[in-house]
Order: sequence, then C-alpha cells, then structure tokens
Amino acid sequence: MIGFILRIVVFLAVGVALGVVHARAVAEGERIHRETGERARPAVLFAIRLVLVCVAFGLIGKSGPMPLAAAIVGFFGVRVLKGRT
Repeated sequence: MIGFILRIVVFLAVGVALGVVHARAVAEGERIHRETGERARPAVLFAIRLVLVCVAFGLIGKSGPMPLAAAIVGFFGVRVLKGRT
C-alpha cells in the first residue's frame, strides 16, 4: 500500500513539473510575441510544447490509469495556479 501511495505521489510530482515547464513555455511564447511581434517562433514553441506534453503523458499512461490521473491532476493544478497569478 505504501508503494502504491508513493508511486502516486511521484507521478503527481511529475505532473506538477510538467505543468511548471508548460506554463514557463507559454509565458516565454507570449513574451516573444509581445516584444517582437513575431508569430513564427511562438507557433513553433507551441508545437514543440504540445508534442512534448503529449509524449510525456503517453509514457506516463503506460504506467497505468492511476499514475496518469495523478500526473494530470498535478499538471492541471499548476495550470490553475499559474493562470491566477
């Protein structure tokens, strides 16, 4: 039972880390667009970010539904918190 809880906590932390990296990339893309008016670089950053998040969640999903759910909760928890600040 402890191993299961530890596994959930680890995947929750992975989801939080993914959320932080994702939020940082969103902020960077917005900064680039705001400062330079470019559209190409932020679009490329968006595509790279989308692919990396999908690959990460795909790999996490191979561990089972509970680790995937924990990672998604961590990811969206950070997204909600970063969206309010």
